[in-house]
Amino acid sequence: MRSPYTYHRRQTHAVSVIGHENVPRVVADLRAVDITRMEDLADIGHTYDAITDKWSTSDQAAEFLYMGARPLPFMAPAGTRQLLDVSTWLGHDDHFYCVPVFTIDEWRSIETRHTVMNVVRCTSSDLTTEILHELAEDASVVLMIRSTSSAIFTDMRACADTMLAAHVHMPVVIEYHSSGDSIDDGILDASTDVGGLLVEGLGDAVMMTLSSVKGLDTATSIRTAFGILQAARTRMTKTEYISCPSCGRTLFDLQETTSMIRSHTDHLKGVKIGIMGCIVNGPGEMADADYGYVGSGPDRITLYRGQEIVKRNIPSAGAVNELIGIIKDDGRWVER
Repeated sequence: MRSPYTYHRRQTHAVSVIGHENVPRVVADLRAVDITRMEDLADIGHTYDAITDKWSTSDQAAEFLYMGARPLPFMAPAGTRQLLDVSTWLGHDDHFYCVPVFTIDEWRSIETRHTVMNVVRCTSSDLTTEILHELAEDASVVLMIRSTSSAIFTDMRACADTMLAAHVHMPVVIEYHSSGDSIDDGILDASTDVGGLLVEGLGDAVMMTLSSVKGLDTATSIRTAFGILQAARTRMTKTEYISCPSCGRTLFDLQETTSMIRSHTDHLKGVKIGIMGCIVNGPGEMADADYGYVGSGPDRITLYRGQEIVKRNIPSAGAVNELIGIIKDDGRWVER
């Protein structure tokens, strides 16, 4: 059983680039999105330049595109794969870069399968020990699991315990849908439910859709998925800033300073920078940061590497450049 006090990622075997030691992947659910042009994939991190006829891919781009019954009308960007409902996949020309998605009943009745990866989409309540053992006989299976319970985190965690007790090691895609009055509510719910599962070591990929009364927000869904993966420390794709909420001891304009530091460093993928208003609580609150920028007096800043003071009480006017110098000394600086 899992220990609630230590982090252990659930042991899985690799199916292509999902599972085992691979970083968790992000799946874009595009079944309800009208994709007719290459430019339509910009919201999920893939930007097409018609002049050069080339794709550019951001650090927060989905690697799998769940198209359901509507395949892309053009070739997918390099490095991505389409997930197609098996009935659509069977009639598609590409049986390699396109991957079939089965229900459990379809898995049992359809013998034609992909040579590398086959996704079986189900609910947490579908996965009995018997079915898990049946699916585990094929090393190409990836489970895509969603919960129909109102208590999603508890339900999915119980499902994970069933898999652990059954000693099966198929990779798992966590499928999560949120529909509420606002996208912000969905982000908060997803952070609690999906983030909690990732912190407990569960999940080898995430497929998230956030919608509100205004409709589906695909771009926010992808950004939120990557943001939750980073917050859970399972996949780092951007610079992270850890900041105090400010109080009467704050010795500089926290929002202005954070914005200034961000403008110089937001391209440093995976670097964590703490920006703290005072020397009293700041060093403790930024314990997880790689570097710290802490107010130590009026117009004075102390810079940290982890919990170690590197430069003390330097003028704030040049403190950002001094911080950049420390990052460069550590070999972690890259030009834009």
